[in-house]
Amino acid sequence: MNNTNKNYRASLSKGRSGWCVIFRHPLLDAPGNQKRRVRRGLGTRDEADAQKLVDQLNEILASPDLWSPSQRQKLETKYDRRIVAAFMDGVEPDRYDPWGDREREIPLPGVEEGYAKVQAVGTTGSGKTTLVRQILGTDPTSERFPSTSAAKTTVCDIEVVLAEGSYKACVSFLPRDQVRQFVADCVAACAFTFVEGGPESEALRRLFEHPEQKFRLNYLLGHIEDTTTSDDSDDGSNDDGSLEDHHPSECKMTAEERQQMANALRGYLNDIRAVAARLADAVAKGLGQPISALTASDKDAFEELAEAELLKDEGYHEIVDRIVDDIESRFESLNQTQLQKGRDGWPTIWTMESTDRAEFIHSANRFSSNYAPLFGKLLTPLVQGFRVRGPFKPTWHEGPSPRLVLMDGQGIGHTADSTSSVSTSITKRFKLADLVLLVDNAAQPLQAASCAVLNSVVASGNTQKLLVCFTHFDEVRGDNLLDTRARKNHVTGSFDNAVRAIGKTLGREAETSLKRLVPERLLFLSSIQHELKPENKLSRNAFTGLLGAAEKSILPPEPDEFQPVYDVANLIIAIQRATHEFHEKWMGLLGMGTVAGFVAEHWTRIKALTRRIAYFDSDEYDNLKPVADLIQTLQKHISFYLAVPLKWEPFEPRQEHEEKRQRALDTIRQKVFGMLHDLSTERLIRKHISEWVVAYDYRNTGSTKLRAKDIRAIYESGAPVPAEMPGKDANVFMLDVRVLVKDAVTESGGKVVGWDAKTETKGEN
Repeated sequence: MNNTNKNYRASLSKGRSGWCVIFRHPLLDAPGNQKRRVRRGLGTRDEADAQKLVDQLNEILASPDLWSPSQRQKLETKYDRRIVAAFMDGVEPDRYDPWGDREREIPLPGVEEGYAKVQAVGTTGSGKTTLVRQILGTDPTSERFPSTSAAKTTVCDIEVVLAEGSYKACVSFLPRDQVRQFVADCVAACAFTFVEGGPESEALRRLFEHPEQKFRLNYLLGHIEDTTTSDDSDDGSNDDGSLEDHHPSECKMTAEERQQMANALRGYLNDIRAVAARLADAVAKGLGQPISALTASDKDAFEELAEAELLKDEGYHEIVDRIVDDIESRFESLNQTQLQKGRDGWPTIWTMESTDRAEFIHSANRFSSNYAPLFGKLLTPLVQGFRVRGPFKPTWHEGPSPRLVLMDGQGIGHTADSTSSVSTSITKRFKLADLVLLVDNAAQPLQAASCAVLNSVVASGNTQKLLVCFTHFDEVRGDNLLDTRARKNHVTGSFDNAVRAIGKTLGREAETSLKRLVPERLLFLSSIQHELKPENKLSRNAFTGLLGAAEKSILPPEPDEFQPVYDVANLIIAIQRATHEFHEKWMGLLGMGTVAGFVAEHWTRIKALTRRIAYFDSDEYDNLKPVADLIQTLQKHISFYLAVPLKWEPFEPRQEHEEKRQRALDTIRQKVFGMLHDLSTERLIRKHISEWVVAYDYRNTGSTKLRAKDIRAIYESGAPVPAEMPGKDANVFMLDVRVLVKDAVTESGGKVVGWDAKTETKGEN
C-alpha cells in the first residue's frame, strides 16, 4: 500500500447485531485535526465474510483515484455495494431536513383553512408547555402530554394541530453523527471527573446529563439504583402520589430489565474509569507533574492536553460506539413499519395514526416523556422535532375545537441581561406565526430573558402579533396587594417598566406600540397545572381571550393607506452603528478588549462554539449567538432608520393615523427581519466554514489567542464596519444590506429614491 495512505486502514469491530467496519475517512474532516472516524455495520454475523468486506475497503482506501463520488458506479461493479456505501455515503450525505419531513407527513394548515399559528415563547419553567396542555385538553395526571417538569423539559420543536379525525404523529430524529457527538461529550465529561479525582456520583451525573441539558443519557439507558440514604432526603410525599398508580399501562419495566440496564451502566463506568487512568498518566507525563500537584493556573493546560489525549484513545471511541449501539437498540421495540431510515440505517422519522386516544398518547409519550419510571425505554433525547394532529379540545371550551396550530420549543433560558439575543431557532418562527405568545411568570415578571423577547418582537415589526400571558398569578402575594385588581396592577407595573426600558433602546415609537397592548393583550393565569374549574373565572376568561386573539390574528389586514419613502443612501449611519455594536460585544466576549457589560467567555466555551459551527451545522452554542447578535444589532438600528422616512405619500399621516402608519412600518420591518437571517448566516457562517474549522482545531499553548484572532477576522470580513474597515468586504457588505432594505421597502408597498440600478448591483454573498 502507498505509504502516504498508511493511516487509512479499516478494521473489524464487533457490533450489536453483527460485524462492523471502522476506518478514518480520508475525505472527511473531524475535530482535533483528524479525519472522521466511521463505524458502519456490514450486515453479517460471519467473521470471515466480514473480513473479506474489510479487505475490499482497504483496497479502496489505498487508491486515492477511486475516492471521487464520480467513481461510485465503477466501484459498485468491482466491490460489494455495502462497502461502497460505507465509503461513499459520507461523501454524499443524506439530505437532512427535519421540518420538511414533518411537513410532508403532516402539513400545517394556515389562514386559507381558517387556522391560526400560535408560537409559544418563554423562559424555562414559565409554564408555556402547561399552557399548551390546557389548550389541548390533555389530563395532567393520566395523560401528561406534553411533558412538564421543573427543569428543561421541552428540548425539541413541537407542533400540534387541533383538527377533527384520527390522531396522527410524526417524529423526526437527530442524525447519528450528532447523537454520537453528544454521547462522546458525556463520556469525556465522565472521564475527566475521574481524572480529577471526583466521586463516582458526580461522574455518573456528568455521564447522564450533557452540559447543555438538552441530551440526557439516563432517559435512554436507565439508571443505577442508589440504595444509600441521605440526611437531606425529602420527608414530604410526592404531590402526585405514586406515579406508578397514575401510569399502570406504561410502567412495564421489569426488575430484570432494570438490573440489566444497571449492569450495562456499571460496565460503562468501569471502562470509562480505565480510560481515565490511562488519560491521567498521559496528561501527567505531558505536564511533567502528577495531576494532584496541578495548581489553578495549570487548569487550562490540563484541559487542553486531556482532550487531545482522549481523542487518541481507541478505548474511548469503543465505549462511545457501544453506547450508540445500545441507544440504537431502543428503536427495536417500535413497529418497524412506522420507521423510516437513512442510508446508514439510522431512523430519520417515525409516524403513527390511531383513532384510540389512550393508545396514541401512550405511544407519543415514548418520544416526549420525562417520566422517571420509564428511564431506559424513552426516546425523548433523540427527538429533533415532534408534530401531532388530532381532535384535541380544551375541557373548558364550549363549541367546536378551535382551529389552532400550537408551536412550542425549548425555553429561552435566564440570560444575564435584556440585550442578549434571542436564538435564531425562535426568531425564524416569528414570520410563520400569526400570534406570538410570550409566557412569563407573574411572580417574577419581565426578567432579562423575557425583556429580550420583547425587544426582538418589537424591533422585528411583530408587535401586533404579541400576546403576553402571565402564569403563576396565584403566587403573586403581598401585604399591599388586597385584591385581584391590585395584583394585576402590580404585574402590569413591571410590564410598564420593561416598556420604558425598551423605549430607551428602540425609541418612543416602540414604547408607544407596546403600551397599546395594555390591557387587552395582557392575560393572567393561575393554577393551570390542574383542570380548570368553573370557579376559576380568571384563567378561563384569559384563555377565552387567547382564543379570541388567535381568531383575530388571521383576519385580512386593512390595506395600507400611506407609503413611506426612503433614501437608502442614508442607511450608512445605521449600518455603522449596528456593526460597531456587534464588534464591541464580541471583542469583550473574546477577551480582546475591555468592553462595559461584556465579560470574556472561558476559552472552552469559545472553542465549543467553533466546533458547533464548524462540524455540526449550528450557528450558536448556549448563550454565544453570533448570527443572532448580528441580526439583533442590524435590526435595531435599521428599525430606527425606517421610523423616519423622507416623507409619506400621499400626505403626512396625522395623529389619528398613528396606528396605520405603524402598521406600514411594521410590514417593512418584518420583511427586513426575515431577510437578515439569511444574510447574517451567509456572511458569518457559510462563507467562512473553513476558517471556523481552523479556529476550532488550534491546540496547545497560545491556542486561545489564535482562536480569538481568527474569529475576529471572520467577523471583520463578514460584517465589517463601514469606513472603519475599508476594502472590498466592507463595500460588498454595505451594498448587500442596502439592497436588502430596498427590496423589503418596495415589496412592502413603500418607495425608494436615489437608487441607480445601473451603478448599484448586489454584491456576491
